Amino acid sequence: MTTGEVQALLDGRDDDLADLRDDMTANFARGPGAILLRGLDPAALGEARFASVLARIGGWLGTPAIQSPRGERLARVERRGDDPAARGTHSDLELRPHTDLHDILVLGCFRAAATGGESLLLSARDLYGAMLDEAPQHLPALAKGYYWSTNPALASRQRLRPRLPMLFMPQGGRGAQVAFNGYFLRRAAHERGEDLPPVLAAAIECMEAVAGRLAGRSLFDLMPGDMLFWHNWSWLHGRMPFADRAGHSRLLFRLWIRSALAPRADPGLLELGLRMDEDHRLTAQMGRERP
Repeated sequence: MTTGEVQALLDGRDDDLADLRDDMTANFARGPGAILLRGLDPAALGEARFASVLARIGGWLGTPAIQSPRGERLARVERRGDDPAARGTHSDLELRPHTDLHDILVLGCFRAAATGGESLLLSARDLYGAMLDEAPQHLPALAKGYYWSTNPALASRQRLRPRLPMLFMPQGGRGAQVAFNGYFLRRAAHERGEDLPPVLAAAIECMEAVAGRLAGRSLFDLMPGDMLFWHNWSWLHGRMPFADRAGHSRLLFRLWIRSALAPRADPGLLELGLRMDEDHRLTAQMGRERP
């Protein structure tokens, strides 16, 4: 970002940011659907103001979704040693390439890890192309896909989500799309009382191996002040394990955004996010909030 754009952001002068907003919306509507903004100094801003700026920019792209039964729309991504069951948001473990459940995802880096924690973005286009070259026999099973489930810590009126394609080339679309999260797929198989179909299990194993290899070429460091925005259905994301040290802990802020800017090639993709939002609301209503 230019010095003028940074100052306009800090002053709250959104009318002076039309060019930046246009660039970002065009990127998602017609471009690759991923953009990295640099220029802010988080140490000078402090946590609250940095998070506020991130949320304002995210609001240009759509509607931030709730991320917990507490109704948070901006989540802290940090290791929490007091949560032994912590999953990705609060752990320091590797996160292999996957997608989440909303249209656009946002990460703002307030503090990088002491060591490790490199991020990755892997395009569905590149993954599809590699599968087409190396293992095209698996693409029909991936296009047929499987069901999704939800986080068992949340209350839910209906734990099973409809069958969705995992890696596919939409008819008349801009390119390949992906919807893959091994955790929610395994939960769905458990809910259905079955193992994943052997043909699909073999396809997933191959896709994960290819994605892991490609991810090794797609690593980059999110530096303090960086704000990363990407279309969830066009890119898989992940990170490497990291370590904190006394007095220095990795801290990112995250947004999940529902947005009509970027294409959803299957109507069930919108339903995934809407049902997750409903599960968070229902959990709060039933008093089942968990850390």
